[in-house]
Amino acid sequence: MFLKSVEIFGFKSFADRTLIEFRDGISALLGPNGCGKSNVVDAIKWVLGEQATKTLRAEKMQDVIFNGTEGRKKVNVAEVTLTISNELNLLSVDLAEISITRRIHRSGESEYFINKTAAKLKDVRELFMDTGIGKSAYSVMEQGRISQVLSNKPEERRYLFEEAAGITKFKVRQAEAERKLKRTAENMQQVESILAEVRKTHDNLKRQSDKTVKYRDYMQRIFNQELDLQLLRLKDLMEGRHSKETQLEQLLSRQDELKESIERLDNELQQQMGAVNNMQGRVSETHKQIFGIGLEKQSIDNQVKILKEQITDIDQQIAAKVAKEQAIMDKQKQLDDDISSLEDVLYEFDDRLGDIEENIKGFLTNIENSEEKIRDNEMEIGDMNRIVRESEMLKDDLAAEIRELTGDIVSQLDESLQESGYSSTARKKGEEELIRRIDALKIHLEGPLQILKDAGDVSDAGGERLKKLVDRSRVGFEESLGDLVSIRDSVDDFFSLIPGFIDDFIAPEGIITRKRQIDEQIDQALKKIETCRERVDELTEENMSLNSRIREYRSTLNGLKENQLTLEKQRTAFEAQLQTAIKERDNRKIELDQLSSEIEIDREKQNQINARIEDSFATKSTLVEKEGMLQDQLKSLEDEIRRNNSSLADSEKSLKKMNQELLKSRETSEKLQMALVSTNSDIENCYNYFRERHSRDLAEFEDRMYEISTPVDKIKDQLTKTRENLKNLGPVNLMAPEEYEEVKERFDFLNNQLEDLKTARSDLSRITDQITTESTELFVETFKQIHKNFHVMFRRLFGGGRGELRLTDTDDVLNSGIDIFAQPPGKNLENISLLSGGEKSMTAVALLFATYQVRPAPFCILDEIDAALDEANIGRFINVLVEFAEKSQFIVITHNKKTVTGAKTLLGVTMQESGVSTVISVRLGTDEEHDEMVAEEEAKAAEATAETVEE
Repeated sequence: MFLKSVEIFGFKSFADRTLIEFRDGISALLGPNGCGKSNVVDAIKWVLGEQATKTLRAEKMQDVIFNGTEGRKKVNVAEVTLTISNELNLLSVDLAEISITRRIHRSGESEYFINKTAAKLKDVRELFMDTGIGKSAYSVMEQGRISQVLSNKPEERRYLFEEAAGITKFKVRQAEAERKLKRTAENMQQVESILAEVRKTHDNLKRQSDKTVKYRDYMQRIFNQELDLQLLRLKDLMEGRHSKETQLEQLLSRQDELKESIERLDNELQQQMGAVNNMQGRVSETHKQIFGIGLEKQSIDNQVKILKEQITDIDQQIAAKVAKEQAIMDKQKQLDDDISSLEDVLYEFDDRLGDIEENIKGFLTNIENSEEKIRDNEMEIGDMNRIVRESEMLKDDLAAEIRELTGDIVSQLDESLQESGYSSTARKKGEEELIRRIDALKIHLEGPLQILKDAGDVSDAGGERLKKLVDRSRVGFEESLGDLVSIRDSVDDFFSLIPGFIDDFIAPEGIITRKRQIDEQIDQALKKIETCRERVDELTEENMSLNSRIREYRSTLNGLKENQLTLEKQRTAFEAQLQTAIKERDNRKIELDQLSSEIEIDREKQNQINARIEDSFATKSTLVEKEGMLQDQLKSLEDEIRRNNSSLADSEKSLKKMNQELLKSRETSEKLQMALVSTNSDIENCYNYFRERHSRDLAEFEDRMYEISTPVDKIKDQLTKTRENLKNLGPVNLMAPEEYEEVKERFDFLNNQLEDLKTARSDLSRITDQITTESTELFVETFKQIHKNFHVMFRRLFGGGRGELRLTDTDDVLNSGIDIFAQPPGKNLENISLLSGGEKSMTAVALLFATYQVRPAPFCILDEIDAALDEANIGRFINVLVEFAEKSQFIVITHNKKTVTGAKTLLGVTMQESGVSTVISVRLGTDEEHDEMVAEEEAKAAEATAETVEE
């Protein structure tokens, strides 16, 4: 089995999604006229890539979409999926099962999918190429196709033989290779023409470039030599400056040291004098403090005695109040335990109610968010549909405009060519005449140039001879001037032969540019339509999911509210018990707080008295320590005053000596600074001169000054010689090397491109010849086999006679037509066009089966090709069909009962609902069951037809 199933949705009369499963052998598709049997065949051809609407019995491709009936609305999309078993690897895809889907929208947008992956029509056709399957292959044979096979044009029969020979892919590759070969030849002609022009410029610029390189070398030498001279002078100046700066830096450093020493000594003198005065005042103050400390110690001893008596009275009051406090605390502890238990219970209720409240809010928020998202999605769907409609209108308008532009391009091109009077022969003659005159001018110029050279050689021979040479040169140049005038006329004539209207076509505002712009706008519109439709599908699915969630949220929300009400009632009862216990505990707490406050006040008084006693002892101890310290300070101050008076005399002598040394150092540094200013001025002048001379900064080259070993005199001699060489060089084109590099790069590129094109042309010619040879061999071999099989099959189906196939052009096998000659029993051999309808059908069947013997198609659809056959021919047709059904799968659409007897599976197509096709599948067993099923199916089909007529 190869064809497993066909799934149809929205295609012609199949409004509902319908799955038709096929079996091995022969499947018969039955049903009354107009029920939609042929629509199944159209669906299979359509998914295989049929693009001709006439073949699909439609005016435009959107007509295949179900257009509605009186009781049904039309649908907006048609989709057909073909599922194929590839277990024998008949298709060049490493998968056991392959599904091909084609979908079309009302907007005209068509899509292809291979195994649910987006594909192109080209991919679908290449998948079935050379398998006998396809929109034009011999796997689908209809009544109309029989007349096409047996038409009067032999060329129209070739596709059967090419498909059987397996050369369809070869022909596609050969056509592609020939197109590439033609493009390659055109490209070679263009490259050769451009290369000839570039070569002239290349040679001229090379000569100029060599001269410019010498010029640049001389200029660089001059620059380097002048640079060396300036750097040597700069080196002497900078070495002198460095010596002066070093001396000045040493003097200034010594001055700073002297200043710091003078300032430090001066500060020390001031501090020592102030310290002596302060110490004398502190001696007097210390005597007064020692006397006051003695009086304070006596007062503290009296105060401590009174405070100890007050502490004894307070201890007695505190003991009575602590006993009463303990009794109250025992009662309060019992109340706290009761309240804690009740609060735990209420806390649990609050947690549960809080969780329920949060869940309710969460579900309400989710419902609101989902509803808002649905409204936003519906608005966006409306916007997307509006954009699709506008883009489709724009695409149709642009398509109409581009058709009109295409016609205008052709008509304008014809008119412009006629008006310009362009002639390739005249242009070629003009080009030859222009080249001839240029060559003549070259010869005329070479003569006077040689005469001038001779005149240079004989300038000392005498004035008469020199005069003759000059006269001959003048005559030669006058003749060359005449040639130049003629060349000017030839150039004007040549330019007049070149049509100028092409520039108007390719200009940015021309008709070709406009066509490209419209093509880009159409592509953009198609992409926008595709994007919008994908977005609409996503939003629709999202809204369906959101509505389902909202229903679930509301159901859960109702249960949460019931639980909330029950918990609130229970919590109210426990809260009343808690308030009673809290009220009693608060009363006890007030009493306890009052008693604790009194005890705290007594203890605070006691602490304050103890603190006062401790403070008194601490104060007394401090006073004793302070008194000892004051005695020590008094002795130390007296010794320090004696030492400071001796140090003051030594510091004054050192200060006087430092001031004299600082004055001498300042005089020397002023002389060095004046000499340094003069040296810096000379260095700055050196920099400025080099900058004005060369427009460069001398500082860039300072590192080089220590590398120069050539003497100054030798550098000056070299500079003089280099300047003379530069002068003798003459005028130069400074941009020649850069221009030469650009032209050389283009010249080399064009040369390489030309070689690549020649190699590509050779390869393409070889490939084309190889394909032609292989295709011819395959086709001839296949034709001979089919010819032999056709004769045998013809005799078998007709019970005798003879059938022949002939090539109309044996010299050109790949393009030759094929004539069919038939000789039924008792008649003469004649062209098939002279046969009767039944004989033509049998001949076409014979050709089909002869082809199957060479390359059987995995499946074949026969659409009422037995309609013109009589009883005897039907029997022979069925016998052959059953024989071939062992290797291939056959789907037969027929009204003939004898044809149905050979089928293993019956597929009934009916219209129980007016205008809508449905399918009934029956698998047959024994021959008796087979006959009964056939009768039953025909009866059902007849009943369905009668019901449709009554409705």
